[in-house]
Amino acid sequence: MGWDSVPWLVGGGAEHSPEVGRLLAYAAMAGNEGIIGSADLRVAALATPGSSVTVAPGACGILCRATSQQYQMYAGRMATQDTVAISATGSGSGRSDLIVARVEDPWLSGEPWDDPANPKVGPYIYTRVIPNVPNTTTTVTGLNLGYSAIPLARIDIPASTATITQAMIVDLRKIANPRRSRQLLVTSPTASQSLTSTATTPADWPAAAVKSVTVPPWAVQAKIVITAAGVVAVGDVVDGWVRNRFGTVYGQETYFDTNGVSGGNGLDKTLMTADVLTVPSALRGTSTAVALQGRLKYRGPSGLGRLDATTGTTLVADIEFLEVAE
Repeated sequence: MGWDSVPWLVGGGAEHSPEVGRLLAYAAMAGNEGIIGSADLRVAALATPGSSVTVAPGACGILCRATSQQYQMYAGRMATQDTVAISATGSGSGRSDLIVARVEDPWLSGEPWDDPANPKVGPYIYTRVIPNVPNTTTTVTGLNLGYSAIPLARIDIPASTATITQAMIVDLRKIANPRRSRQLLVTSPTASQSLTSTATTPADWPAAAVKSVTVPPWAVQAKIVITAAGVVAVGDVVDGWVRNRFGTVYGQETYFDTNGVSGGNGLDKTLMTADVLTVPSALRGTSTAVALQGRLKYRGPSGLGRLDATTGTTLVADIEFLEVAE
């Protein structure tokens, strides 16, 4: 057949084929299907749980899986919330239903869909329920149905149940082209600062490890690794914990145990702590402090063991912000 005779975009009244339009959507989304924004098309139980679920407004890209369609993608948009009914289960057993966004395009060869009442306005895209799927289902393609569809959620419904609660809903959305941004901050103290506190709550230490980072407005997760290299353990046995602080969000404490050299000669150590933290909506689009925090558990028999961050200590904060479905 050769070329599709009208490429995107030719003027003068030229008519462009649907295939070229879908090719443009495919190229724009780098061939990746899924939702566009992190909160798009989220499936949720009703405010007062009942026999339906809601699907939040949003947008998505859906690969065209019709026969012989290469580099083809649909771009879909839902402007207002959708509500979808879920059938009750019987007393015999539970059931899992897959909630999908599905394009039903009858103009392609081999597609089973009926023509819409009005071809100009469709509809050609729907929220659909695929009932009674395996309770391990996470994709539409795994069902081998040939649908042009993306998964939004799976609902695992116990036996004898007509009311859908949030606990039954498994979120399966993926962002088509998630954004990410990485910041690597390196500093050293301008003067020595000792960690001697055995308080229950860790405190920022050293001061040079407190850094301000710009949080992207789209960030949902933050991967944070803070390393303190060339810390000096002084005195006796020193052990305790370090953790990350991201604004008012705190990471898990990482335990360390080191033997300082008795007599105060010191022993160089490297401390590291890492976390994947959820970015609160209030911190998105702001400048926020990232810090290393520490506390000691045991300062040796003399009670004088300590950690020193000196001018020879290198502090590295590696922060990567990610956009994921929420």
